[in-house]
Amino acid sequence: MPFPRGGGTVTLLKVEGLSKHFPIRRGVLRRKVGEIRAVDGVDLELAAGETLSLVGESGCGKSTTGRLLVRLLEPTAGRIEFDGTDLSPLSQRDLRARRQDIQIMFQDPYASLSPRMTVHDIVAEPLRVQGRYREGGAERVGELLELVGLRPEHARRYAHEFSGGQRQRVGIARALALEPRLIVLDEPVSALDVSVQAQVINQLRGLQERLGLAYLFISHNLSVVRHISHRVAVMYLGAIVETGTRADIFTRPTHPYTQALLSAIPVPDPVGRERRQRITLTGDVPSPSDPPSGCRFRTRCWKAQDVCAQEAPALADRLGVGHPSACHFPEISAA
Repeated sequence: MPFPRGGGTVTLLKVEGLSKHFPIRRGVLRRKVGEIRAVDGVDLELAAGETLSLVGESGCGKSTTGRLLVRLLEPTAGRIEFDGTDLSPLSQRDLRARRQDIQIMFQDPYASLSPRMTVHDIVAEPLRVQGRYREGGAERVGELLELVGLRPEHARRYAHEFSGGQRQRVGIARALALEPRLIVLDEPVSALDVSVQAQVINQLRGLQERLGLAYLFISHNLSVVRHISHRVAVMYLGAIVETGTRADIFTRPTHPYTQALLSAIPVPDPVGRERRQRITLTGDVPSPSDPPSGCRFRTRCWKAQDVCAQEAPALADRLGVGHPSACHFPEISAA
């Protein structure tokens, strides 16, 4: 079914049946005895100038999905189409040229920047890799630093001389060096203080409006997701269980897992007037090496019935509310 639109109308990224299975090997001969289904049949669409947030518990496959999209990991199956071109069969040489349009920004601003390189060299590295540094690369680095709120003289410093927020700005500058159209943001503010998170998020939004960027924003922080997203996709155990616009997900979720996640968001209520029913999920997240039959969420779901163990629910709009969820018994909930 068509995906609900958010910030844009022209499809930039289309993902169909994306999967990544990691083999489990044991014994002296390292024979394959099983596999971990980290990502298992994911469909996504992202429009130009739009922010799609991918949310879920730790270990659900969010970061693996992001790495698959930029081909840091090779997919087991599926199709990744960017601006009408299927990226899956591209050679490394052809893929290098395409990577100018798709960049990734990692979670940890302390680990993702080399301590042996100056900020100038860090930001200039993508330009050198693509053979574009000789054409005004030094000036370009200064422009990028100013664009993210740093000063050109910061280029002479090393990463350890900056705060966490400043380091993440350096990471943004590096991601922008090749003028990409899509940036995968993998938990970009989770390692930062709340006040610094707000500054970085506001800057990302400003850059999106100014440069027309599309973002795949990977996060478990639903408060941040609510602030930056046009659309949201909820992921559980390697699969998408619900997707829709920000209003769809945050005001009328239909999948039990989405409702449980939203019920855990803290509510600012100093006088205790608001009462929100917290949904506590029982049991542990199943192993991705041995997912449950039928609906993957059924082992923790309070609505589960026999059909849930027998048949995997398709991602469909069963209630006619304009956004799909993968549940046999969806129900609109006021979050």
